[in-house]
Amino acid sequence: MDYLYKYADHNKLPIMDQITFERYTNEVGKEKFREDLAAYIEKERPVFPLKKITKDDVRNGFKDLQKFDTAKYLKVDVDNVMEKYDDYANPYSTFGLGIIDAPSTFNNISNYFHQKTRLNCSSYSFKAPLDVWQNGNAKDIWRCLGPMWRGINDMKKVVVDGKEELRGGKLSEASYLSAFRLGTYIATQFKPNVAKTIYDITNAGRVLDTSCGWGDRLAGFYASNATQYYGCDPNPNTYEQYMEQCVFYEELLGNGADVDERVDSQGRNYFVMSGRKFVKIYRCGAEDLPWDEITDIDCAFTSPPYFSTEEYNKGGEHEEDQSWHKFNEYNKWRDDFYLPVSKNTFNSLSSTGHMFINIMDPKVKNHRHKSCDELVASLKEHFMGQIGMRIMQRPKSDKLFESEEAKQEFMNKTYIENVWCFAKKELDYFREARTSVLPI
Repeated sequence: MDYLYKYADHNKLPIMDQITFERYTNEVGKEKFREDLAAYIEKERPVFPLKKITKDDVRNGFKDLQKFDTAKYLKVDVDNVMEKYDDYANPYSTFGLGIIDAPSTFNNISNYFHQKTRLNCSSYSFKAPLDVWQNGNAKDIWRCLGPMWRGINDMKKVVVDGKEELRGGKLSEASYLSAFRLGTYIATQFKPNVAKTIYDITNAGRVLDTSCGWGDRLAGFYASNATQYYGCDPNPNTYEQYMEQCVFYEELLGNGADVDERVDSQGRNYFVMSGRKFVKIYRCGAEDLPWDEITDIDCAFTSPPYFSTEEYNKGGEHEEDQSWHKFNEYNKWRDDFYLPVSKNTFNSLSSTGHMFINIMDPKVKNHRHKSCDELVASLKEHFMGQIGMRIMQRPKSDKLFESEEAKQEFMNKTYIENVWCFAKKELDYFREARTSVLPI
Protein backbone atom coordinates (compact mmCIF):
# COMPACT_ATOMS: atom_id res chain seq x y z
CA MET A 1 0.00 0.00 0.00
CA ASP A 2 2.96 2.33 0.55
CA TYR A 3 3.31 3.01 -3.18
CA LEU A 4 -0.03 4.85 -3.19
CA TYR A 5 1.33 7.60 -0.93
CA LYS A 6 3.78 8.62 -3.68
CA TYR A 7 0.88 9.65 -5.90
CA ALA A 8 -1.38 11.33 -3.34
CA ASP A 9 -2.40 14.88 -4.23
CA HIS A 10 -2.99 17.75 -1.78
CA ASN A 11 -6.30 16.12 -0.79
CA LYS A 12 -4.51 12.81 -0.07
CA LEU A 13 -6.16 11.27 -3.15
CA PRO A 14 -3.91 8.92 -5.21
CA ILE A 15 -3.79 10.15 -8.83
CA MET A 16 -2.07 8.21 -11.62
CA ASP A 17 -1.79 8.76 -15.35
CA GLN A 18 -2.38 5.87 -17.75
CA ILE A 19 1.24 4.67 -17.90
CA THR A 20 1.56 4.59 -14.10
CA PHE A 21 -1.84 2.99 -13.59
CA GLU A 22 -1.05 0.27 -16.14
CA ARG A 23 2.35 -0.39 -14.54
CA TYR A 24 0.98 -0.94 -11.04
CA THR A 25 -1.98 -2.94 -12.33
CA ASN A 26 0.36 -5.40 -14.01
CA GLU A 27 3.18 -5.39 -11.46
CA VAL A 28 1.10 -5.56 -8.29
CA GLY A 29 -1.85 -7.34 -9.84
CA LYS A 30 -5.34 -6.00 -10.33
CA GLU A 31 -6.86 -7.60 -7.22
CA LYS A 32 -4.03 -6.59 -4.89
CA PHE A 33 -4.07 -3.06 -6.32
CA ARG A 34 -7.81 -2.86 -5.65
CA GLU A 35 -7.41 -4.14 -2.08
CA ASP A 36 -4.56 -1.71 -1.41
CA LEU A 37 -6.53 1.24 -2.74
CA ALA A 38 -9.55 0.35 -0.60
CA ALA A 39 -7.38 -0.01 2.51
CA TYR A 40 -5.66 3.31 1.76
CA ILE A 41 -9.00 5.17 1.44
CA GLU A 42 -10.26 3.62 4.69
CA LYS A 43 -7.09 4.69 6.53
CA GLU A 44 -6.47 8.14 5.06
CA ARG A 45 -10.01 9.25 4.14
CA PRO A 46 -8.97 11.57 1.30
CA VAL A 47 -11.35 14.31 0.24
CA PHE A 48 -14.11 12.89 -1.98
CA PRO A 49 -13.62 14.07 -5.59
CA LEU A 50 -16.78 16.06 -6.25
CA LYS A 51 -17.52 17.25 -9.75
CA LYS A 52 -15.74 20.54 -10.39
CA ILE A 53 -18.32 23.30 -10.93
CA THR A 54 -17.36 26.98 -10.80
CA LYS A 55 -19.43 30.10 -10.27
CA ASP A 56 -18.66 31.00 -13.87
CA ASP A 57 -20.22 27.67 -14.92
CA VAL A 58 -23.34 28.60 -12.97
CA ARG A 59 -23.39 32.13 -14.34
CA ASN A 60 -23.01 31.08 -17.96
CA GLY A 61 -25.45 28.19 -17.69
CA PHE A 62 -28.05 30.36 -15.99
CA LYS A 63 -27.88 33.04 -18.67
CA ASP A 64 -28.09 30.42 -21.41
CA LEU A 65 -31.17 28.84 -19.83
CA GLN A 66 -32.80 32.25 -19.48
CA LYS A 67 -32.49 32.77 -23.23
CA PHE A 68 -33.31 29.22 -24.29
CA ASP A 69 -36.60 28.61 -26.10
CA THR A 70 -38.02 25.63 -24.22
CA ALA A 71 -40.58 25.00 -26.98
CA LYS A 72 -37.72 23.15 -28.69
CA TYR A 73 -38.02 20.45 -26.02
CA LEU A 74 -41.70 19.76 -26.77
CA LYS A 75 -42.52 16.74 -28.93
CA VAL A 76 -45.76 15.09 -29.98
CA ASP A 77 -46.55 11.94 -31.97
CA VAL A 78 -43.53 10.15 -30.51
CA ASP A 79 -43.44 6.43 -31.26
CA ASN A 80 -42.27 3.60 -29.00
CA VAL A 81 -42.84 5.44 -25.73
CA MET A 82 -41.90 3.19 -22.82
CA GLU A 83 -42.98 3.71 -19.21
CA LYS A 84 -41.34 1.94 -16.28
CA TYR A 85 -44.50 -0.12 -15.81
CA ASP A 86 -46.84 -1.24 -18.58
CA ASP A 87 -49.98 -1.71 -16.46
CA TYR A 88 -50.83 1.79 -15.25
CA ALA A 89 -54.58 2.43 -15.13
CA ASN A 90 -53.91 5.63 -17.11
CA PRO A 91 -51.04 4.73 -19.45
CA TYR A 92 -49.19 7.10 -21.75
CA SER A 93 -50.46 5.17 -24.76
CA THR A 94 -54.00 6.40 -23.92
CA PHE A 95 -53.46 9.54 -21.88
CA GLY A 96 -50.15 10.82 -23.23
CA LEU A 97 -50.10 14.54 -23.99
CA GLY A 98 -46.56 14.83 -25.31
CA ILE A 99 -42.89 14.47 -24.48
CA ILE A 100 -40.43 16.91 -22.90
CA ASP A 101 -37.11 15.82 -24.37
CA ALA A 102 -34.54 17.88 -22.48
CA PRO A 103 -30.85 17.07 -21.87
CA SER A 104 -28.97 17.59 -18.59
CA THR A 105 -27.15 20.59 -20.09
CA PHE A 106 -28.15 23.01 -17.32
CA ASN A 107 -27.83 20.77 -14.26
CA ASN A 108 -24.74 22.60 -13.00
CA ILE A 109 -26.70 25.74 -12.14
CA SER A 110 -28.32 23.95 -9.20
CA ASN A 111 -25.86 21.10 -8.65
CA TYR A 112 -23.22 23.69 -7.69
CA PHE A 113 -25.17 24.36 -4.49
CA HIS A 114 -26.37 20.86 -3.62
CA GLN A 115 -23.89 18.33 -5.00
CA LYS A 116 -22.35 17.39 -1.65
CA THR A 117 -25.69 17.01 0.12
CA ARG A 118 -27.15 15.01 -2.75
CA LEU A 119 -24.20 12.61 -2.83
CA ASN A 120 -24.75 11.96 0.87
CA CYS A 121 -28.37 10.84 0.40
CA SER A 122 -28.83 7.08 0.72
CA SER A 123 -31.74 4.84 -0.24
CA TYR A 124 -33.47 2.20 1.88
CA SER A 125 -31.12 -0.51 0.55
CA PHE A 126 -27.97 1.24 -0.70
CA LYS A 127 -25.50 3.64 0.87
CA ALA A 128 -24.67 7.00 -0.67
CA PRO A 129 -21.21 7.64 -2.20
CA LEU A 130 -20.08 10.06 0.51
CA ASP A 131 -21.28 7.74 3.26
CA VAL A 132 -19.23 4.83 1.89
CA TRP A 133 -16.19 7.01 1.20
CA GLN A 134 -16.17 8.72 4.60
CA ASN A 135 -17.55 5.98 6.86
CA GLY A 136 -17.36 2.65 5.03
CA ASN A 137 -14.82 -0.03 5.82
CA ALA A 138 -12.27 -1.32 3.31
CA LYS A 139 -14.66 -4.02 2.09
CA ASP A 140 -17.43 -1.46 1.41
CA ILE A 141 -14.98 0.70 -0.52
CA TRP A 142 -13.50 -2.30 -2.35
CA ARG A 143 -16.94 -3.17 -3.72
CA CYS A 144 -17.12 0.24 -5.40
CA LEU A 145 -13.68 0.19 -6.98
CA GLY A 146 -14.16 -2.66 -9.46
CA PRO A 147 -15.11 -0.43 -12.41
CA MET A 148 -11.64 1.15 -12.21
CA TRP A 149 -10.33 -1.92 -14.01
CA ARG A 150 -13.20 -2.32 -16.44
CA GLY A 151 -16.00 -0.32 -18.03
CA ILE A 152 -15.34 3.29 -17.10
CA ASN A 153 -11.58 3.01 -17.65
CA ASP A 154 -11.65 0.99 -20.88
CA MET A 155 -9.05 -1.48 -19.67
CA LYS A 156 -8.46 -4.36 -22.07
CA LYS A 157 -6.42 -7.53 -22.06
CA VAL A 158 -3.57 -7.45 -24.57
CA VAL A 159 -0.64 -9.76 -25.25
CA VAL A 160 2.80 -8.12 -24.90
CA ASP A 161 5.86 -10.25 -25.69
CA GLY A 162 3.77 -13.37 -25.27
CA LYS A 163 2.45 -12.25 -21.87
CA GLU A 164 -1.12 -11.14 -21.15
CA GLU A 165 -1.39 -7.65 -19.64
CA LEU A 166 -4.08 -5.09 -18.87
CA ARG A 167 -3.82 -1.81 -20.75
CA GLY A 168 -5.79 1.42 -20.44
CA GLY A 169 -7.30 3.36 -17.57
CA LYS A 170 -6.00 5.82 -15.02
CA LEU A 171 -6.65 7.03 -11.48
CA SER A 172 -8.32 10.42 -11.80
CA GLU A 173 -10.94 12.35 -9.88
CA ALA A 174 -13.41 11.55 -12.66
CA SER A 175 -12.72 7.82 -12.54
CA TYR A 176 -13.21 7.68 -8.75
CA LEU A 177 -16.51 9.53 -9.07
CA SER A 178 -17.70 7.30 -11.92
CA ALA A 179 -16.80 4.13 -10.02
CA PHE A 180 -18.68 5.25 -6.91
CA ARG A 181 -21.66 6.27 -9.01
CA LEU A 182 -21.92 2.68 -10.19
CA GLY A 183 -21.19 1.08 -6.82
CA THR A 184 -23.52 3.11 -4.60
CA TYR A 185 -26.87 4.91 -4.73
CA ILE A 186 -27.02 8.47 -6.09
CA ALA A 187 -30.14 10.55 -5.58
CA THR A 188 -31.39 11.72 -8.96
CA GLN A 189 -31.09 15.38 -9.86
CA PHE A 190 -34.08 17.02 -11.54
CA LYS A 191 -33.44 19.06 -14.68
CA PRO A 192 -33.86 22.83 -14.27
CA ASN A 193 -34.70 23.15 -17.99
CA VAL A 194 -37.66 20.76 -17.56
CA ALA A 195 -38.96 22.96 -14.73
CA LYS A 196 -38.61 26.06 -16.89
CA THR A 197 -40.44 24.26 -19.70
CA ILE A 198 -43.38 23.50 -17.39
CA TYR A 199 -43.54 27.12 -16.22
CA ASP A 200 -43.34 28.33 -19.82
CA ILE A 201 -46.11 26.12 -21.20
CA THR A 202 -48.47 27.27 -18.43
CA ASN A 203 -47.40 30.93 -18.64
CA ALA A 204 -47.00 30.79 -14.87
CA GLY A 205 -46.58 33.77 -12.59
CA ARG A 206 -47.04 32.22 -9.14
CA VAL A 207 -45.57 28.74 -8.69
CA LEU A 208 -45.56 26.22 -5.87
CA ASP A 209 -43.10 23.39 -5.17
CA THR A 210 -44.00 21.20 -2.19
CA SER A 211 -40.67 19.39 -2.26
CA CYS A 212 -37.86 21.78 -3.21
CA GLY A 213 -35.40 18.86 -3.32
CA TRP A 214 -32.00 19.73 -4.77
CA GLY A 215 -33.02 23.23 -5.84
CA ASP A 216 -33.51 22.28 -9.48
CA ARG A 217 -37.05 23.62 -9.86
CA LEU A 218 -36.00 26.75 -7.97
CA ALA A 219 -33.27 27.21 -10.58
CA GLY A 220 -35.80 26.70 -13.39
CA PHE A 221 -38.09 29.27 -11.77
CA TYR A 222 -35.36 31.91 -11.62
CA ALA A 223 -34.51 31.36 -15.29
CA SER A 224 -38.19 31.58 -16.32
CA ASN A 225 -40.67 34.45 -16.56
CA ALA A 226 -42.49 33.36 -13.38
CA THR A 227 -42.33 35.96 -10.62
CA GLN A 228 -43.26 34.23 -7.34
CA TYR A 229 -42.10 30.91 -5.89
CA TYR A 230 -43.48 29.20 -2.79
CA GLY A 231 -41.91 26.03 -1.49
CA CYS A 232 -40.86 23.88 1.43
CA ASP A 233 -38.38 21.22 2.50
CA PRO A 234 -37.70 19.85 6.01
CA ASN A 235 -33.97 19.32 5.38
CA PRO A 236 -32.00 22.12 7.14
CA ASN A 237 -29.00 21.51 4.87
CA THR A 238 -30.87 22.09 1.62
CA TYR A 239 -32.81 24.94 3.25
CA GLU A 240 -29.53 26.79 3.86
CA GLN A 241 -28.47 26.18 0.27
CA TYR A 242 -31.76 27.55 -1.13
CA MET A 243 -30.88 30.87 0.50
CA GLU A 244 -27.48 30.86 -1.16
CA GLN A 245 -29.11 30.01 -4.49
CA CYS A 246 -31.54 32.90 -4.22
CA VAL A 247 -28.84 35.41 -3.33
CA PHE A 248 -26.62 34.31 -6.21
CA TYR A 249 -29.44 34.16 -8.77
CA GLU A 250 -30.59 37.63 -7.70
CA GLU A 251 -27.07 38.88 -8.32
CA LEU A 252 -27.23 37.38 -11.80
CA LEU A 253 -30.49 39.26 -12.33
CA GLY A 254 -28.78 42.49 -11.28
CA ASN A 255 -30.15 42.70 -7.77
CA GLY A 256 -28.25 42.70 -4.47
CA ALA A 257 -31.05 41.73 -2.07
CA ASP A 258 -30.52 39.46 0.94
CA VAL A 259 -32.88 36.86 2.34
CA ASP A 260 -34.96 37.60 5.43
CA GLU A 261 -35.29 34.66 7.84
CA ARG A 262 -38.36 34.49 10.06
CA VAL A 263 -40.42 32.23 12.34
CA ASP A 264 -44.22 32.27 12.09
CA SER A 265 -46.77 31.95 14.91
CA GLN A 266 -46.77 28.16 14.59
CA GLY A 267 -43.01 27.93 15.02
CA ARG A 268 -42.29 27.27 11.34
CA ASN A 269 -38.96 28.57 10.07
CA TYR A 270 -39.05 30.21 6.66
CA PHE A 271 -37.21 32.78 4.62
CA VAL A 272 -38.33 35.42 2.17
CA MET A 273 -36.41 36.84 -0.77
CA SER A 274 -37.92 40.04 -2.13
CA GLY A 275 -35.75 41.00 -5.06
CA ARG A 276 -36.31 40.84 -8.79
CA LYS A 277 -38.31 37.75 -7.86
CA PHE A 278 -40.25 36.83 -4.75
CA VAL A 279 -39.38 33.55 -3.00
CA LYS A 280 -40.82 32.12 0.21
CA ILE A 281 -39.56 28.73 1.39
CA TYR A 282 -40.50 26.97 4.63
CA ARG A 283 -38.25 24.55 6.48
CA CYS A 284 -40.99 21.99 7.02
CA GLY A 285 -42.69 19.09 5.32
CA ALA A 286 -45.51 19.85 2.89
CA GLU A 287 -48.03 18.36 5.29
CA ASP A 288 -47.26 21.24 7.69
CA LEU A 289 -47.49 24.15 5.24
CA PRO A 290 -49.89 27.01 6.13
CA TRP A 291 -52.24 26.03 3.32
CA ASP A 292 -54.72 28.80 4.07
CA GLU A 293 -52.01 31.30 3.07
CA ILE A 294 -51.07 29.60 -0.21
CA THR A 295 -53.59 30.64 -2.86
CA ASP A 296 -53.95 31.61 -6.52
CA ILE A 297 -51.12 29.38 -7.69
CA ASP A 298 -50.77 29.30 -11.48
CA CYS A 299 -48.53 26.24 -11.63
CA ALA A 300 -47.74 23.72 -8.90
CA PHE A 301 -44.92 21.43 -9.97
CA THR A 302 -43.06 18.98 -7.77
CA SER A 303 -41.43 15.59 -7.51
CA PRO A 304 -42.42 14.32 -4.06
CA PRO A 305 -40.24 12.01 -1.96
CA TYR A 306 -41.16 8.48 -3.00
CA PHE A 307 -42.12 6.29 -0.07
CA SER A 308 -38.92 5.06 1.66
CA THR A 309 -36.95 5.18 -1.60
CA GLU A 310 -34.53 7.95 -0.63
CA GLU A 311 -33.53 8.62 2.98
CA TYR A 312 -33.02 12.37 2.94
CA ASN A 313 -30.89 13.78 5.76
CA LYS A 314 -30.57 10.41 7.50
CA GLY A 315 -28.83 10.86 10.84
CA GLY A 316 -28.96 14.64 10.50
CA GLU A 317 -30.67 17.40 12.43
CA HIS A 318 -34.48 17.29 12.08
CA GLU A 319 -34.34 13.80 10.57
CA GLU A 320 -37.70 13.20 12.26
CA ASP A 321 -39.35 15.74 9.94
CA GLN A 322 -38.52 13.78 6.78
CA SER A 323 -41.43 11.91 5.21
CA TRP A 324 -39.53 8.58 5.08
CA HIS A 325 -39.06 8.81 8.88
CA LYS A 326 -42.34 10.43 9.84
CA PHE A 327 -44.55 8.21 7.66
CA ASN A 328 -42.70 4.91 7.80
CA GLU A 329 -45.55 2.64 6.66
CA TYR A 330 -46.90 2.91 3.13
CA ASN A 331 -50.58 3.40 4.06
CA LYS A 332 -49.58 6.10 6.53
CA TRP A 333 -47.36 7.80 3.96
CA ARG A 334 -50.13 7.70 1.36
CA ASP A 335 -53.05 8.70 3.61
CA ASP A 336 -51.35 11.28 5.84
CA PHE A 337 -48.82 12.77 3.45
CA TYR A 338 -48.91 11.99 -0.26
CA LEU A 339 -52.62 12.25 -1.13
CA PRO A 340 -53.54 15.04 1.34
CA VAL A 341 -50.63 17.17 0.13
CA SER A 342 -51.66 16.57 -3.49
CA LYS A 343 -55.25 17.60 -2.73
CA ASN A 344 -54.17 20.67 -0.77
CA THR A 345 -51.88 21.61 -3.63
CA PHE A 346 -54.70 21.31 -6.15
CA ASN A 347 -57.00 23.38 -3.92
CA SER A 348 -54.34 26.13 -3.79
CA LEU A 349 -54.57 26.65 -7.57
CA SER A 350 -56.15 29.66 -9.18
CA SER A 351 -59.30 29.18 -11.25
CA THR A 352 -57.07 28.47 -14.27
CA GLY A 353 -54.22 26.78 -12.40
CA HIS A 354 -52.31 23.58 -13.16
CA MET A 355 -50.67 20.88 -11.05
CA PHE A 356 -47.89 18.59 -12.27
CA ILE A 357 -46.54 15.71 -10.18
CA ASN A 358 -43.51 13.73 -11.28
CA ILE A 359 -43.65 10.34 -9.59
CA MET A 360 -43.29 6.68 -10.46
CA ASP A 361 -44.51 3.76 -8.37
CA PRO A 362 -41.98 3.13 -5.56
CA LYS A 363 -40.77 -0.44 -5.19
CA VAL A 364 -39.59 -1.35 -1.71
CA LYS A 365 -38.42 -4.84 -0.74
CA ASN A 366 -39.69 -6.14 -4.08
CA HIS A 367 -43.18 -4.83 -3.41
CA ARG A 368 -44.52 -2.22 -5.81
CA HIS A 369 -46.89 0.38 -4.40
CA LYS A 370 -49.30 1.78 -7.01
CA SER A 371 -48.93 5.41 -6.02
CA CYS A 372 -49.56 6.74 -9.53
CA ASP A 373 -52.94 5.05 -9.94
CA GLU A 374 -53.92 6.16 -6.43
CA LEU A 375 -53.00 9.76 -7.20
CA VAL A 376 -55.06 9.90 -10.37
CA ALA A 377 -58.01 8.16 -8.70
CA SER A 378 -58.02 10.75 -5.91
CA LEU A 379 -58.32 13.64 -8.41
CA LYS A 380 -59.86 11.82 -11.37
CA GLU A 381 -62.26 14.56 -12.46
CA HIS A 382 -59.35 17.00 -12.85
CA PHE A 383 -56.92 14.60 -14.56
CA MET A 384 -55.68 15.98 -17.88
CA GLY A 385 -53.26 13.20 -18.84
CA GLN A 386 -49.55 12.45 -18.75
CA ILE A 387 -46.50 14.34 -19.91
CA GLY A 388 -43.55 12.06 -20.60
CA MET A 389 -40.24 13.36 -19.29
CA ARG A 390 -37.64 11.64 -21.43
CA ILE A 391 -34.80 9.81 -19.68
CA MET A 392 -31.76 8.06 -21.08
CA GLN A 393 -31.96 4.31 -20.77
CA ARG A 394 -28.84 2.19 -21.19
CA PRO A 395 -28.69 -1.60 -21.36
CA LYS A 396 -27.00 -3.17 -18.34
CA SER A 397 -25.15 -5.55 -20.63
CA ASP A 398 -24.87 -6.26 -24.34
CA LYS A 399 -25.30 -9.93 -23.42
CA LEU A 400 -29.00 -9.26 -22.91
CA PHE A 401 -29.52 -8.97 -26.67
CA GLU A 402 -29.63 -11.76 -29.21
CA SER A 403 -28.36 -9.49 -31.97
CA GLU A 404 -27.19 -5.98 -32.76
CA GLU A 405 -30.62 -5.34 -34.30
CA ALA A 406 -32.29 -6.23 -30.99
CA LYS A 407 -29.98 -3.85 -29.14
CA GLN A 408 -30.73 -1.07 -31.62
CA GLU A 409 -34.47 -1.64 -31.20
CA PHE A 410 -34.00 -1.19 -27.44
CA MET A 411 -32.02 2.01 -27.92
CA ASN A 412 -34.55 3.49 -30.36
CA LYS A 413 -37.38 3.46 -27.83
CA THR A 414 -38.29 6.63 -25.94
CA TYR A 415 -38.10 5.94 -22.20
CA ILE A 416 -39.95 8.32 -19.90
CA GLU A 417 -40.68 9.25 -16.34
CA ASN A 418 -44.31 10.17 -15.76
CA VAL A 419 -45.53 13.67 -15.03
CA TRP A 420 -49.18 13.44 -14.00
CA CYS A 421 -51.18 16.52 -15.01
CA PHE A 422 -54.24 18.02 -13.28
CA ALA A 423 -55.91 21.36 -13.92
CA LYS A 424 -58.77 23.65 -12.99
CA LYS A 425 -59.06 24.60 -16.66
CA GLU A 426 -57.85 22.62 -19.66
CA LEU A 427 -54.90 23.94 -21.65
CA ASP A 428 -53.08 22.55 -24.67
CA TYR A 429 -49.57 22.34 -23.23
CA PHE A 430 -48.09 21.20 -26.54
CA ARG A 431 -49.80 23.72 -28.81
CA GLU A 432 -46.48 25.17 -29.98
CA ALA A 433 -45.15 21.73 -30.86
CA ARG A 434 -48.26 21.09 -32.96
CA THR A 435 -48.28 24.42 -34.75
CA SER A 436 -44.58 25.19 -35.20
CA VAL A 437 -41.87 23.70 -37.34
CA LEU A 438 -38.91 23.77 -35.00
CA PRO A 439 -35.27 23.52 -36.06
CA ILE A 440 -33.55 20.21 -35.30
